[in-house]
Amino acid sequence: MDVEDALKPGEALTTEERVARLEEAFSGLEGKELADRVNRFSLAMMAVHRDRPDLAREAFGAIEEAFTDIDFGKMREAVIAVLDYGAALASRAIEAGTANPVIIANLVGIFPALVNSLIGVGVTVLEATDLPPEILASALFNTLNALDAEQLGRALTALSAQVNDLHAGNYILGGDEPRARAVADALIRRVLDNLDIESAASAVVAIGEDTEVITGALVEIVSRDPELIDVATRAVVGLSNIGTRVLSNAMKAAADWPDEVLARMGVEGRVMDTVDVGAAVDSFVTYALRLRNANPGLHRELYTRALQAVNTERVDVHLRTVAGDLKHAAAANPGVRKALEPEELGRRISEMLAGFNRAAGSAATSDYLTRLFRAIDSRELETAVRTTTGGLLDAAFTSADTARSLLKAAASNALRLVKNLFNLIVRK
Repeated sequence: MDVEDALKPGEALTTEERVARLEEAFSGLEGKELADRVNRFSLAMMAVHRDRPDLAREAFGAIEEAFTDIDFGKMREAVIAVLDYGAALASRAIEAGTANPVIIANLVGIFPALVNSLIGVGVTVLEATDLPPEILASALFNTLNALDAEQLGRALTALSAQVNDLHAGNYILGGDEPRARAVADALIRRVLDNLDIESAASAVVAIGEDTEVITGALVEIVSRDPELIDVATRAVVGLSNIGTRVLSNAMKAAADWPDEVLARMGVEGRVMDTVDVGAAVDSFVTYALRLRNANPGLHRELYTRALQAVNTERVDVHLRTVAGDLKHAAAANPGVRKALEPEELGRRISEMLAGFNRAAGSAATSDYLTRLFRAIDSRELETAVRTTTGGLLDAAFTSADTARSLLKAAASNALRLVKNLFNLIVRK
């Protein structure tokens, strides 16, 4: 008796009788016989392959003859007919099944059990293969070494050639522009003609909101457990370190490339279409200006709402703290300290002044400044200077202590200026 006979639904059997039949069916399984058959098959295949390694190639003549005699046009139509029948049967079965909610509930109920079974098998496999690190790594490395790298390289080369041929054919068929553009345009139009845009957009928003909820729940759970926070932080820092090392090693290798390699890179770089980059920037600016003109006050409203949510006091404390940290970090760098030495800083300023003087002659500078001030509205300039200086003087002399301090400092500096000039004249 086999398992199918034991589970015949037409017979009115009790559960005990069916269990007895199943036990009888399974008791007839012979493990040794199964193993003996597998071993005999293995030995037979090893012997045949040893004596006739080209047996499969020798059988290709019959395969070639079959391919020659097969009417692939009729086969194509037959396959299409079978697929059409299959699709119709599947659609009808789905329609009949979904018409009854009980059927749907039972079919859906199978899925968790199936997933749980697969997870259980996966857990068993992983636990069974819990080998020592060196054995696991050795098995993996041996597997990689056994791969036919030559065949893999040929496969990648053939794939690359197919991609290149497809790209070339795209332009050959299209003429002035790639054929893929017209094909993609027609396909997308047909899809959009049959797509409910509102429903699709709502679905995207719904997925985003559900993702937000799930992410928020995950963050909340992690936030309640200090150990999880520590593990998450360690993982983020570890990944950041890996990315930094990869970038550092890549840049270190690039810095050692020969000059001829860098020269060839420059030749290739000259074909970069920077015109389109500029056109993209110009288009973005045009879009931003048109959006602003079409929506007066929109940007001001958005900026105002965003800044209202910012605690400016904490931002101020943070910026001052960051500035202090950057100052200490810069002071700890020998190169920065050397660059800020008075002699070094003075030398750099002198070089910049010399470069400025070489680039702009006195006549050219005078002409430039003349044209500049000629273009400035003198009345507006006078008003701006008067307003600024007047406001500064009014604010300074509002308080007697402030005015006294300013006058005292001005008198002290004037006296020091006269004294230094006198000493300079005496030394001369």
